[in-house]
Amino acid sequence: MLVDKDHSVELSITEGGLVASMKVIPASPEVSGLNVEDLLKAIQEGGIIFGVVPEEVEKLVRQNVFNKWVIIARGEKPGEGKDGSIRFHFNTERTKVHITEDASGKVNLRDLNLIQNVKKGDILCELIPPISGKSGMSVKGEELPSKPGKEAKLPSGKNVTTSADRNHMYSAIDGMVLWLENAVNVEPCYVVHDVDASVGNIRFNGSVVVQGEVGDGYEIHANEDITIATTVGRVVLEAGGNIKIAGGILGQEKAIITANGNIHTKFIQDAHVKSEKEIVVNDYIRNSLVSAMGPVVIKNANGFIATSKVSSDCWIYCHTAGQEDAGVETELSIGHSPVLHQEQKRIKDEIAEKIEDLLKLQSSLSKLRVLKATSELSRQQEMLYNKILDTIETLRLTLTQQNAKIMEIVEKIHKTYQGNIYIEGTVHERTNIYIGMASKMITSAQNGVHFYLKEGQITEAEFALVSEVKKVLESGE
Repeated sequence: MLVDKDHSVELSITEGGLVASMKVIPASPEVSGLNVEDLLKAIQEGGIIFGVVPEEVEKLVRQNVFNKWVIIARGEKPGEGKDGSIRFHFNTERTKVHITEDASGKVNLRDLNLIQNVKKGDILCELIPPISGKSGMSVKGEELPSKPGKEAKLPSGKNVTTSADRNHMYSAIDGMVLWLENAVNVEPCYVVHDVDASVGNIRFNGSVVVQGEVGDGYEIHANEDITIATTVGRVVLEAGGNIKIAGGILGQEKAIITANGNIHTKFIQDAHVKSEKEIVVNDYIRNSLVSAMGPVVIKNANGFIATSKVSSDCWIYCHTAGQEDAGVETELSIGHSPVLHQEQKRIKDEIAEKIEDLLKLQSSLSKLRVLKATSELSRQQEMLYNKILDTIETLRLTLTQQNAKIMEIVEKIHKTYQGNIYIEGTVHERTNIYIGMASKMITSAQNGVHFYLKEGQITEAEFALVSEVKKVLESGE
């Protein structure tokens, strides 16, 4: 208590130093010496130096407030700290559809983009550290520390790694990332029942397993294997590994099946099928274009290849080749891939189209050059002139690259392969046999024939079940 003349002053500090109050107690019925300066001095002598509100002191004096606590200073509360958090580098809503446009502005409604692909080493999430709030100040000028935010922790996960400081999480494999029950999982395999409108086209870094059907018009692109439990129709399948179709392929002349690994299926009909390794078919190949770097094998004892073009850089085996009274020829070839010929034709057509474009651009450029030589071009003409020059350069580069591709294809086509074609049963007439650059048309049905190349000519021998064929036929695949 501070005594001054005909009154005394009491000071009180509450709420953890944030509020200071004053009470003036008169010493006699009449108080005449109450003034602001004396009260402010009393406040300072009482150690209250921060947040004093002079207006409240003036009001107290003006209104002669006695025997009542009056708040005359307020400190500053410490700020609230912010808890740490997790920043995800993927969408945690796994079923959210994301429709995108291509470069031309077209939208493919079958591309739902439900899969979030990640590569090994990709960052999945990181810790955001807590933030401390601003310190406060008591009415006595003492710092009031803020309460720090809580530290966050990285979630658990599968097929993930964390940094040494435990602040970052990365994918340990190629696959799809999922947020499941507070865990970050990277799955190497995408398993679905059916590929339909609810799933859309699949583009996945790992392997894909379809337990049901793949709807017509849908696509599956996998960096690893594709396994399908039923027959497929008009689909596109592309695998960086193997493709296994428990049913067969009824391609409706629009199915395109390609794999960097093996392709195993029950039958192939009306489809384009290409493998960088072996193609093993249980029953038959009909009305299809089939090409493999490894062997092409029809395992069934009554299996056949008919009205198709089948190529291998290794060897071909089937029971029956061609079809009696067929109106369409059958082609079996070693090192004479129809796929390569198709690619060669496609590139040649593109080259012809680009040469035509180049000639048109050069004609337009010549006209502008004449104008440039006789007078100044307008700004718009100058921009067109430069744009044509850039386009011509791009076309020339493209033509050079495509010509190099043509040369590679021609070199491969003309390479002589030492390979074998084994027909255990019947090879029908109108079946064409190619090995390297040599060819032979079957004009009458023959039984049990082995075709091979000798001194540049296709030679025939009696069929015998050699070990390389036996091994594949006896395999459980």
